[in-house]
Amino acid sequence: MSAIVDALHTIRLFFTENLGLKAGAVGIAILMFSLVHGAEDMERNVYVGVVVQPPSDAQDMILVTEIPDKVRVRLKGSRARLNAIRQENLPPVDVKLKTQEEPRYYLEKEMFDLPAGVSVMEVVPPSLVFKWVPRAIRELPVEVSLDGKLPAGLEWAGEPEVFPETMDVEGPRDVVNSMRTVRSMEVDVRELEDGVLQREVPLVGAPANTTFEAQTVLVTLRVQPKMKERVLSPLRVDAEGVVPRALRPRAIAVRLRGPEVILDQLNPASVLAIVNLSDAAGKKGSVAVPVELRGLPDEVEVLELEPAMVTVLLGE
Repeated sequence: MSAIVDALHTIRLFFTENLGLKAGAVGIAILMFSLVHGAEDMERNVYVGVVVQPPSDAQDMILVTEIPDKVRVRLKGSRARLNAIRQENLPPVDVKLKTQEEPRYYLEKEMFDLPAGVSVMEVVPPSLVFKWVPRAIRELPVEVSLDGKLPAGLEWAGEPEVFPETMDVEGPRDVVNSMRTVRSMEVDVRELEDGVLQREVPLVGAPANTTFEAQTVLVTLRVQPKMKERVLSPLRVDAEGVVPRALRPRAIAVRLRGPEVILDQLNPASVLAIVNLSDAAGKKGSVAVPVELRGLPDEVEVLELEPAMVTVLLGE
């Protein structure tokens, strides 16, 4: 039993005797490990922005090769220095082109602004390729694209309208000169209703390296019931106000225009051709009197009366 007590006493003294010295030794060991480990060289990839300054002789030219916004840079240095680098704080590399005839620009390691003790091992891509072509600007008409057919019983009340009607297009001269129109995305017309529809419609994407003055256009579509013409003939002419001796001719022909559904359902017997003789009381002889049509729906238009006037014989 005494042996166990002696052992426990010894363990307690090991952990509590000279506690300050032992804690200091542990701290120094950790610090030395950090300094040695932090001083070790390592590698790290960062992404650095690219800013291209066009050459002075490229004012009327356009760049048709794709230039990356950022390049990947592999760095080497101590762990502490590399870990201290904040990628968003790295200044972009400034690419200054001397002339448009310079087809390739090499990214030298010295171009990157890095902290002391950090070196560039690799740049991807190591160079940038530049190709310049003549620039052109043209004003082209905007074409509206429609998809599908109108529902049954409807028709267009006019051609589609678009605003603006023309659009400035800027890009490589060969591409711009080959274009004839700027097209809108398709407008689905299969579920349109009677009335006026206005919709903002995106444009079909511009060709590579080409830009449009705007990205959308305002399209106006006018839809109406399907129209047709119908002739009612013969249509008996009757008089009101005075009973005439005779009407010549006694019947006329009427040409009407209106919605197809309404005209198809129109009963000719409901349409009256009338000459009003209220002002002819007591008169004798013949007079020409215009024919009035009654009983037509409001949506129906009278295109022609043949004849539009009839001769009325008055008196005994």
